[in-house]
Amino acid sequence: MIVQPHRSTGHSVAAILGLLILSMSLRPAIVSIGPVLLQIQQQFRLSYAQAALLTSIPDLCMAVFALIAPKMARRLGVDQTVIAALLLLAVAIVLRALSQSSLSLLFSTLLVGVGIAVGGALIGGWIKTHFADRAPFYMGIYAAGLSVGATVAAISTESISLHSGTWRVGAGAWSILCVGAVISWWLLARSFAKQAPALTHPRPVGLPWLDLQAWLVALYFGGSQFIVYALFAWLAPAAADWDTGLLTPGALLGVFTLVFAVASFAMGVMAGPAKNRGGWLITATTIVVLGAAGLWNAPRSPAIFAVVMIAIGLGMAFTLAMTLPLDKVHTAADANAWTVFMLFIGYLIAAAGPIAFGYLREHSHDYRLSFALLTGVSLALLCLTPLLKPDASKTAVLSAN
Repeated sequence: MIVQPHRSTGHSVAAILGLLILSMSLRPAIVSIGPVLLQIQQQFRLSYAQAALLTSIPDLCMAVFALIAPKMARRLGVDQTVIAALLLLAVAIVLRALSQSSLSLLFSTLLVGVGIAVGGALIGGWIKTHFADRAPFYMGIYAAGLSVGATVAAISTESISLHSGTWRVGAGAWSILCVGAVISWWLLARSFAKQAPALTHPRPVGLPWLDLQAWLVALYFGGSQFIVYALFAWLAPAAADWDTGLLTPGALLGVFTLVFAVASFAMGVMAGPAKNRGGWLITATTIVVLGAAGLWNAPRSPAIFAVVMIAIGLGMAFTLAMTLPLDKVHTAADANAWTVFMLFIGYLIAAAGPIAFGYLREHSHDYRLSFALLTGVSLALLCLTPLLKPDASKTAVLSAN
């Protein structure tokens, strides 16, 4: 059980800033690859499926290390583990930018994935520990920060690469954000330690392998992230084949991530009590379906409208999915176990997104079949949403704890 301490306004502001700075550093290493993917593909002579590994490997790491990160945190402490993960991420980004072979490129990408996975897997538990009564709001802050970092990387990577004359600078510059996040999280950890909150640490509980609802939550999260990471990897290359007006491919990816950020944060503010989130899930997923269908029809229809629509739906869905483990269980320990399970299964599914999208592009010679796949996944998610009705009584017990 978590005894919820009183948090001053200063601590709330510090938590918001800390979560924003941390989360902004966790996605540029993935998203910055999209705008320069064709250059990397040509330099290292990668097939479309092989190039997709640069996005899928971090997804696989986020799945595997969702299981390992809590054990590391129990041994080292949550804050120390997060800081170590951020340092590893900073180093890995630089190593990837300096890669001279496809093997070193993939190995450094693996290290990137480990850093992102460990740093991100612990944040849900940190929020539940310190702000269980306002978890959707702080999860919305975290989700928005992820998307802001992704937006900056999507918009700026192409420009940085062009001005520097190489993709390596555009992909490597984002290690600076990780260094800033290390300093920020260290200061945040000191601030919370000084308050010395009266917390009791929940005992570890087993993962809900036999719980049907846990599987449904994980499948929903995984399906939505399947679409997100396919778009992170391939939206910019696909846009290069379309007439997007004044927008460059990187700018169109930036529009996607920016709208995703706004929708994620707005959903965290509007989510409300658990009993009201079922309707939001159906609304968000319906918007995803419409956006995916629009991209399937591009470039015959304006791609920008489809990109905005699917970003709104996916942003809403991300925040809602991250709060589902809270809605489904009685205690904070169970919530942590459900979150780990959701991330493990979900990111295993998500890792297939860029690979499947790239495989279909390679064998069909255009992107229509790839976007048809995303439309099919979004329809499957819509069929799943009526089964994800939160249990408000359980949330009330958890919030009280």
